[in-house]
Amino acid sequence: MGSWKRKMKTGPFEMVTILLAAMILMDIFQVKAEILDMADNAFDDEYLKCTDKMEIKYVPQLLKDERASHQLLDAVWEHAKARWETRKPQISFPVNFKDNHGIALMAYVYEAQEQTPFYHMFNEAVKTAGQSRKDYIYDFQFKAFHFYLTRALQLLRRPCEDSYKNVVYQMSQSPSLTPGGLDRARFGHMALAYSAKPQTADDQLIVLSIFTCFGVAVESFSARESERMTLIPLSEVFQVSKEGAGHNLILQSTNKTCSHYECAFLGGLKTENCVDNLEYSQPIYVYSSGEKTQKLEDSGEKTQKLDDSGVKIPEPTQISGMKVPEPFLLPGIKVVQLNENLEDKNQGNINNPNPGPVPVPSPKTHPSASSGKMLLSPWGTFIILISASTINLFVAL
Repeated sequence: MGSWKRKMKTGPFEMVTILLAAMILMDIFQVKAEILDMADNAFDDEYLKCTDKMEIKYVPQLLKDERASHQLLDAVWEHAKARWETRKPQISFPVNFKDNHGIALMAYVYEAQEQTPFYHMFNEAVKTAGQSRKDYIYDFQFKAFHFYLTRALQLLRRPCEDSYKNVVYQMSQSPSLTPGGLDRARFGHMALAYSAKPQTADDQLIVLSIFTCFGVAVESFSARESERMTLIPLSEVFQVSKEGAGHNLILQSTNKTCSHYECAFLGGLKTENCVDNLEYSQPIYVYSSGEKTQKLEDSGEKTQKLDDSGVKIPEPTQISGMKVPEPFLLPGIKVVQLNENLEDKNQGNINNPNPGPVPVPSPKTHPSASSGKMLLSPWGTFIILISASTINLFVAL
């Protein structure tokens, strides 16, 4: 009888605990749509005004320090370095493309393909490190890796007309789409896309068809060279639209990137708006280990009307009244001094880039798994731990 009364007394408390645990589990397993937007909290520095100073004076030591303090980064770098030394003689690359650029690119492509903990850790860090310069300076543990990866994509970039004609695909998971129009968007992290269109009948999966001007073919840096893939920089701006009446999406490059940061390591503060970066394309001077002279790589055919599935490809140069800017050499860039005020928004030509293709009519944001908030906040994690402890306590009683 005493035992029965004790159970009756503790019954309400057990019920409260069970309900609390159920609510937490519902929150954990609820599929939440992430937002494909302009990713304003991402760290998006392209280092265009301080490339040489960063490359020569600061980043080499940064890499040593960050590898020494981050065991996983050090292991990933060493693994990629060994593969780069083996693959390097087989790859043609610009003369100013250094070993550290190749190692960073080799590392990221491999980690992205394998969906490793480092890949997720780096991407999540990039998505939030741009909240403020303080977050970048004190909390971002991948400054050197981000610099070398960003520079690698800049150095390997081809003219827009070469990359745009080859549609690439990425598959994202989202339960629904926000009704109404769609808007401009950035991935907010380095995005790996594939030439083969995924086939899926799952309504929860969204296929992104991507026409990129800044994406770089990276199969040469992959362990699976037969799989054609493109790495897209986090700051490339796309116009987003629905594909027909379905829920799949089309991302068309506006032929420009934008950033909230310019040389943040040297003092640049975050700008309120995402500032358009100077659009440029450089001739691809290719060096091969078996050659003693440089050569200018042929860009290949200039037009292509259909992709592999027979879908007509939108041409950025055919939009009425506009055309893709003619390629020109990157002008000499003034090195930013430490005492310069980088918060000044009057950055010369950066605020007036050469025009890209006319964007399609402006829509609003929509869900996608490409960028957005973490599924569970730190407070959520704390509540889960407390609740789990409470459950264990009542079970023990």
